[in-house]
Formats: sequence, structure tokens, C-alpha cells
Amino acid sequence: MVAKLRDRWDRGTYLRARADASPWEPVRVRLVGPTATDLLERPGESVAWIDGVRAWAAGGRAGPRCRIEDRTVRSRSLGDNDVPGFVVVDSIEELAMLVGRPGQIATFDRLLALTAERRPELVSWVSAHPMDVLEVVADWLSMLDVVDWIDRTDTSTVHLRQLDLPGVDTKFVERHRRLLGRLLQQVLPPERVDTSASRFDARFGFRTVPSYVRFRILSPVEELPAGLSELSVRVDELARLALPVRTVFVVENQVTYLAFPDVPDAIVVFGEGFKASTLDAVPWLADRELVYWGDIDTHGFRILDQLRARVPGVRSLLMDESTLSAHLDRVVSEDAPTSVPLEHLSSEESDLYRDLVEDRFGPSVRLEQERVRFGAVRGALRPWAGGGPAGSPADDRPGFGRVGGSSDHVPA
Repeated sequence: MVAKLRDRWDRGTYLRARADASPWEPVRVRLVGPTATDLLERPGESVAWIDGVRAWAAGGRAGPRCRIEDRTVRSRSLGDNDVPGFVVVDSIEELAMLVGRPGQIATFDRLLALTAERRPELVSWVSAHPMDVLEVVADWLSMLDVVDWIDRTDTSTVHLRQLDLPGVDTKFVERHRRLLGRLLQQVLPPERVDTSASRFDARFGFRTVPSYVRFRILSPVEELPAGLSELSVRVDELARLALPVRTVFVVENQVTYLAFPDVPDAIVVFGEGFKASTLDAVPWLADRELVYWGDIDTHGFRILDQLRARVPGVRSLLMDESTLSAHLDRVVSEDAPTSVPLEHLSSEESDLYRDLVEDRFGPSVRLEQERVRFGAVRGALRPWAGGGPAGSPADDRPGFGRVGGSSDHVPA
């Protein structure tokens, strides 16, 4: 019985009602006590239970825990007998004592009054979420300080690291980012909250640490200084660079990236796994042929799927069944393979993804791109390097994935 009341208390039921100034309604909990049969056949146990309940309700020096309402048990043999039927709690203070939370009422009242004084617009939220506030009672003042600071600061001009408050640093914000985010969404106007952003700094308009793209130049580019073979640039700056290349390759393995053969009018990007999906912020890629080469495993296809969802028309390279079959002696085991549905694969890619999920080639098969024979890499790149048959359709290249029947031009 006490456990059930404690559970309701810990869900904030009673403190919410108190904050809303709702009139207190006594809490009545039905007791399962002795029946007429119990009184007749087990009188000793029944009397002991009755006396025990009454003694427990009476409490000790601190006063009664609660009130007992009797119910009448009727029996032909024993007549009418009153036994405890309900536990009745007549005040929230009694209930707090009963469930072992005696200090929370005064603490919550103090935090609510403090909030009303500092940020009146948060009172309704605090009233509706008392337990969230009580969980951070020691930091509540500092959290209101953070809300005040962000509210009065043009966050677009500063990094979150520049938050300047006594006893508050970025670790404090990180520790409380979820609750701070909920408070700020109550305080800030909608135009200052980017609800699509997952990171705290981006959601509330702070300057963020830029994302970088690392790429190698596979043939001379006039717009870049002579002698440069590799660059690492901010994604937003690359978006304005619009390199005059026809093909952009994206690979995952660093050694593969560094050893990638020269290809005319092309660059190769070091994708670094799921960071490849940031390339959707480079609009001029939509006018280039974008080719992705990742590991042949479930996560490799998931990266391809996410990249294609952001940059339609991405093609895959060396991620087909023939490449896998030719390298079965080089496969390893994939850690924690995924089986989530992927919606942006071609039919051939989907078939191979399903085969990997279902372990058709063996348990958790993974062909890392650095294990693909370099001769196979050169062969797959021959059409771009000028070694393939002139005018050969892009979709007929060995190891090259079709995407929805596209007929993008490919250099012969």
C-alpha cells in the first residue's frame, strides 16, 4: 500500500495538485483484511493483523501516520465485527511522512516561489514537473542563471564555451542539457529555437564547431594553388568553393583514401563513416557525379542509404555481390551488425544488404574496403581513367551500382 502511494508521489501527482492550488482530497486506500471465515477459523492471525494495522496507523511520538476507516464484517456465528477497511490520509503533509518524503513539500514550495520571482513564465512548467525540479534542487539557482544569460545574449555571436557565469561551465550545461533545453523552450521566442537540431548549441543558436571535409585532388585543378594534393576545409567554405571537377569519390578507409589512384577531373573525399552525410551541405555536389565506396557490410550500406537520402543520385562502387564473392577469402566479422530497413538502396544493393543481414555468406560477414585487391580497384576505376570502352553505359561498369535508372554522364 505504501509502495503504491510512494510511486504516485514520485510521479509528481500530489505536488502538481498542490502547485495548482487544487483543494486537497483525502487519499483513501482499500485494505484487504480478514473475512468472516478468517475471523472464525483463524482468530489469532486476524486479531494480530487488526491490532498491527491500528498500531501502525497510530504512529509513535511523531503522531499518527494516517486515519483508519473501519468496515463491518458480518457473521452468523460471530455477529458484526469492525475491522480496518481503508487507510485515509487527510493532508499532503501526512502523505509525505507516510511515503518517506517529508522534506520535499517545503523544498518544492521554495523553488516554486524562487522561480516566480526570477522567471514568472516558468511557473506553469515548474508546477507541472515538480519531480524534475527536485532532482536538481542543488543546481536550480544556477540553471535559472543560465536561462537568464542565454535569454539576454545574442547567441549567434558566441560559442557555448563563452558562457560566463560563476560556478557554471560547459560541463554543467552538458550535465543538465535536457532540462535546460526544456526550460529555454518555454522562455525563448520560437525563432531562437531550432527544433530540428539535436545538439544543444545548435538548437539555441550558438556558434558551433565547424565540420571539416578532407579531400585529395586526383588531377590538377586550376582554381587551386599548384602543388597542393590534399586539403581539409570547413564544410561551409567548401560549399562556396564549387570545384571544377566532374566526379567526387567518397571512401571510408584512410589508407584507401591516401592510395586512391589518380583520376581525371576528380577528387576523393575521406568520408569517415556517418560524417559523409554532412556533404548535403555542399550544394554544387548535385551537379557532379558522386560515387560512394564503403565496406561491404550492413553499416556500409546504412551509410550509403543515409548519404543517398541527403544527396540523391549517389552511386556505389565495389559494393556488389561479385566484388564480395571474389574476396570471400578476405572477409572478417562485423561487430554489431544492423538490420534496420534501408529505403534508398537500389534493388541490387537491397538484395545484397538482405543477404548480409540473413548471413547468406556466413555469420556477420564484412569485407573492408582496404581488403579489396588493388587490381580490382583499378579495374573498377578504368572508365574514369580513360581505359574503358568509349561510350560504355555507366550502369554496365563492373562494381558500379545503378540508382533508379539514372543516365548521368560519365567520362569515357
